[in-house]
Amino acid sequence: MMSATTTTAEPVIEAFGTGVHRLAGADRYETAVAISKRFAAGVPVLYVATGLNFPDGLTAAAAAAKAGGPLLLTRGDAIPEVVRAEIVRLAPKRIVVAGSDAVITPAVYDQLAGLTPQVSRFGGNDRYQTGELVVGSAFTSATEAFIATGADFPDALAASAAAGAIGAPVFLVEGLAQSARSSTITAMKSLGVRTVRIAGSAGAVSEGIARQLSSEGFTVLRHEGADRYLTATAINQAVFRSTSSAVGSAFLATGIEFADALSGAALAGALGSPLYLTRATCIPYPAWNALREMAPPARVILGSTGVVGDAVAQNTACATDWAKPANGRITSTFGPREPICTSGGCTSSFHAGVDLATGCNAPIYAATSGKVSTAGWVGTYGNFIKIAHASSIDTGYAHLVDGGIRVKVGQTVSVGQLIGYSGTTGASTGCHLHFEVYQNGTRIDPVPFLSARGVTLG
Repeated sequence: MMSATTTTAEPVIEAFGTGVHRLAGADRYETAVAISKRFAAGVPVLYVATGLNFPDGLTAAAAAAKAGGPLLLTRGDAIPEVVRAEIVRLAPKRIVVAGSDAVITPAVYDQLAGLTPQVSRFGGNDRYQTGELVVGSAFTSATEAFIATGADFPDALAASAAAGAIGAPVFLVEGLAQSARSSTITAMKSLGVRTVRIAGSAGAVSEGIARQLSSEGFTVLRHEGADRYLTATAINQAVFRSTSSAVGSAFLATGIEFADALSGAALAGALGSPLYLTRATCIPYPAWNALREMAPPARVILGSTGVVGDAVAQNTACATDWAKPANGRITSTFGPREPICTSGGCTSSFHAGVDLATGCNAPIYAATSGKVSTAGWVGTYGNFIKIAHASSIDTGYAHLVDGGIRVKVGQTVSVGQLIGYSGTTGASTGCHLHFEVYQNGTRIDPVPFLSARGVTLG
């Protein structure tokens, strides 16, 4: 047994030894119990949320992590017997019910009251008010906060674990609105929040909300990716790379459903561990690469093999798909160029990539998933991006327009993600994309390489 680091004293969580562990049950309620069993009896608090919907559990997970207690799920009209038995074992000093009477009925509340010395409910008129009430009950101060859309669950799952790890609350917002509720702004200011981390792209939480937060004096950081898997990876990279201690474990949960990750986020947050989203049959490359770099001694799979398969437990990365990096025909191929002859003699050169006639300011895309290793001016390449991929493969994108690079060194990108815009910088005589492929550091002909992967450059 080991003590978890939280802002309250002395909860005890069973340590994960080196290797892969699976916490699972026959359904979402049993899986939540399997997760809860990592906590010793006598926890300071137990949070309870509905297992039928996600919003209340998202804010409750970060609150539970801060308090050093688990999060259990219940049906709205009755406590599953396996959950009741776990509550008896936990013997919590108090229970917090996240959700209104319409979500968790008075009958369930009364049953919970019979299992603990103290029980309280925090439920509002909607998911946003409920979240604010849960946060207000659990936090007296915080320098950082996460916000996520309340309309969907994926972005907030990883955010809840990350928030729990740094002692931050999670607020839900109406993501497509152009401003957050005034009550949310007031709540963050009353806690002393200075930095707000947005989970997800502008398609999830609008730029209007980001501008509003900035105008209110908050430092705003957005953690986003091209999909839910990349967004979770971006959140974890931002939060856990800034911590001073090594991560002892990392959690993986399905990105298709919310239930297992709700209780898992409370445990992960209490342990100071990241939670990644995964497909059922393989780990998306960005998450796989981040885990490879992080190298946690323990990996924890949440859910049964029907939800997260054995291939994930065996650290199987999803195949990296490939795509054409830009539209346009090939105007210069890989290989020796025609000699250029003058009165002083002839000179020859070697073209180490292919040129695509994109025109000016055309979008340039990552040919496949990977990590940006170069993003800036490189000699005759002008504005240049280089991306490292699996199996010692790199791709290069040259002559981008000034101000046209849309990625940063160290950023993980996915196949088809916008990375920049074409231009004519460096040794270029017209707007185009010079595209290169490197294998073990040596530049090779991109045309047959991509053809073998089902992509036609011409």
